[in-house]
Amino acid sequence: MIGLNKNSVEVYPYDEVWPLEFKKEKKILKKILKYFDVQIEHVGSTSIPGLSAKPIIDIAIGVKDEKTLFEIEPIMAEAGYDILNDYEIKGEILARKEPPECRTHYIHMQLIGSEYWDEFMYFRRYLLDHTEEIKVYENLKKELSCKYAEERKKYTAGKNEYISSILKKAYKLYGRK
Repeated sequence: MIGLNKNSVEVYPYDEVWPLEFKKEKKILKKILKYFDVQIEHVGSTSIPGLSAKPIIDIAIGVKDEKTLFEIEPIMAEAGYDILNDYEIKGEILARKEPPECRTHYIHMQLIGSEYWDEFMYFRRYLLDHTEEIKVYENLKKELSCKYAEERKKYTAGKNEYISSILKKAYKLYGRK
């Protein structure tokens, strides 16, 4: 199963469908962006085998320069994605798939090597390399999803301290400055 109302928080057990859904969407994105040099990565909790997650597939599209980022934004909009340009605030342009009542994919378009891009890559790598952290993170997500079932912003904020601690370890271990 994939898809969730934009404001609700429901955490589901890991589903083998999630990586398959990523692969399907990656093919679509490659076709839409065939004239651009992009890196397409499965990120977020659905990219971690065994980790419970909100059933929304997070995908990072990395580009090498701002010019390309702003060229692909209207192409994604034309292809039917709902665009939220948070570049000045978060360093990304977000493309959302399906209506707000049941979002299925969040596509984070970013500069490769930017802070936000690195957060996705290092966090995923650390959890994949340190599987003991998966249960810790999963328990936190379940606790927060019960507490903030209809308040996604509070749910997300509740994870920040844990995510920051993992990123600190990952940057030290893998050598990000």
